[in-house]
Amino acid sequence: MATVQIFLTSGSSWTVPSDWNNSNNTIECIGGGGAGAAGSTYAGGGGGGGAYSKISNLALTSGNSINIVIGAKGTGVSNANGNPGGFTAFNGTTLSGASVSAAGGSGGVGAGSTTAGGAGGPTTGVGTTKYAGGTGGGSSSDYAGSGGGGAAGPLGAGGVGGTNASSAGPGSGGGGNGGGTAGGHGSATVNAGGNNNGGTGGATIGGTAGTNGGGGAGGISTSTTGGAGGNGTEWSVSYGSGGGAGGNYYGFNGGATGGLYGGGGGGGGYNASTGLGGAGAQGLIVITYTPLTSNFFLMF
Repeated sequence: MATVQIFLTSGSSWTVPSDWNNSNNTIECIGGGGAGAAGSTYAGGGGGGGAYSKISNLALTSGNSINIVIGAKGTGVSNANGNPGGFTAFNGTTLSGASVSAAGGSGGVGAGSTTAGGAGGPTTGVGTTKYAGGTGGGSSSDYAGSGGGGAAGPLGAGGVGGTNASSAGPGSGGGGNGGGTAGGHGSATVNAGGNNNGGTGGATIGGTAGTNGGGGAGGISTSTTGGAGGNGTEWSVSYGSGGGAGGNYYGFNGGATGGLYGGGGGGGGYNASTGLGGAGAQGLIVITYTPLTSNFFLMF
């Protein structure tokens, strides 16, 4: 019988279907991505990507209502550090008390005297297979923001966001999604987003967005912002772990957003105190099972 796959992106409960198979199912979670910091006194650090967790063959009762939590995206704040992403959980309402759960990424730092990337979602959730989200990039530059971390996924940990190490360079690239590479460090030729197992990081020219879970490129001049993280495609063309966003160049207000699902947001550029850090992307639950069938025999 054909496998059934269900994607949960909202709501607080899920009803177990009548054909649920306790012996053939998997449940996977991605936590929400953290937001990048807004640029102000210093350029903003990138937000961390959400973690990934998986379990197999969870016993559930058909018709029961299961509590779920979809990790919220981290939001950017004007002239402030980025907010963290929320945890995602299935069959429970806490990170530790669910049957499977994945932590969200932390927000980037940069509104004060210290600039640092947000930590990627740690492997503190519940699962038999767990990967950490990519850490956002920090910065020693007064000009350009750093890249967000990629979300972890079924193929591995999220890629780390690039660190901006040049006082006059462009923004750094966002990390690729699960199993992907780190974002490029901010320089005139190395600020592309991280690649992954099926997508491509944004190109260095123009701060372009990533594709298929690749990280966004950093903004390269005062005429470009950082590129958004690419949406992941591990499960389908519409669902996967997201790439981290590229960091913004000097003077741009709003940071770029992380890719769906769980990508970290990009950091804002210096002297953009009225803008927000780039938002992270929300979390995801993926349910896969082979329907249970009953065999009927005719008696003669």
